[in-house]
Amino acid sequence: MSDIQFKYFYGKESELFTFYRIPKELITNPRFKSLSNDAKLLYGLMLDRMALSAKNKWFDKYNRVYIYFSVVDVMEQLNIGRNKAIKLFKELDDESGIGLIEKKQQGQGKPAIIYVKSFVIEDDNVYSKEFEKQTAKSLETKLQEVSDINSNNNKEINTNVDIKSNPIDIDVMEMGKRIRDQLGIDVLMNDDPDNSELYEEIFELVLETMLRKDKSIVIASCRYSLELVKRKLQKLNMFHVQYVVECMSKNCTKVRNIKKYMLASLFNAPTTIKSYYQAEVNHNMVMGK
Repeated sequence: MSDIQFKYFYGKESELFTFYRIPKELITNPRFKSLSNDAKLLYGLMLDRMALSAKNKWFDKYNRVYIYFSVVDVMEQLNIGRNKAIKLFKELDDESGIGLIEKKQQGQGKPAIIYVKSFVIEDDNVYSKEFEKQTAKSLETKLQEVSDINSNNNKEINTNVDIKSNPIDIDVMEMGKRIRDQLGIDVLMNDDPDNSELYEEIFELVLETMLRKDKSIVIASCRYSLELVKRKLQKLNMFHVQYVVECMSKNCTKVRNIKKYMLASLFNAPTTIKSYYQAEVNHNMVMGK
């Protein structure tokens, strides 16, 4: 029995809290029975992120809403491993899965975008009637409804959304290309294809951090000015990335927040890399290698 004693809800207290919404249709419609519960939960998280994208006017040229949602985000929010996170993406995507999401690569220097598709099936009578009603409304009105219905008061995610004004903005593209070249991402992915996803996530994390507008950021429980963090990240090169990946592969302890752990490792890499490899050399000399 748990040592924690949870309290009862009284009256309308439950309405005071923020919840993620999992569409009832995913639970009750036989068409979605093959979808795992974790994949349904991930879809709910993506719907929440999509509402924030709509609020911040993240639309493509066809006015379709898109989101950013990396493997690291899934690992962190669902507290699962990399392979499980990738499996959930495959369950949802339109190539190997049910087709509730569509992932689109934007080329080097830019993170992939994800289109979250509607779970409404038009030949289901109840939902098709509602769909017909909505087609008479303007696109702007419908997008506002999406935001009102699905959005949560998630300040952390909203802050991350605001850091990128537009994925095709020339300044973002140029910065992404510069960072990608600086970190040697494509070279590393070619030499070590087994860790390609990890290298891509490191690139996206560095780019995301460099684009942030906050005054400060917490790394390893310490708060630093964002300018200091950016200066440290600007010192990174391909060897620092290799070093971080090597350290992560040797870490046997449970990492509760992989994104924060990775950022802390990158932040400290220029300071610790020399002593790390010196210790390796000393160890090998003692062992006679």
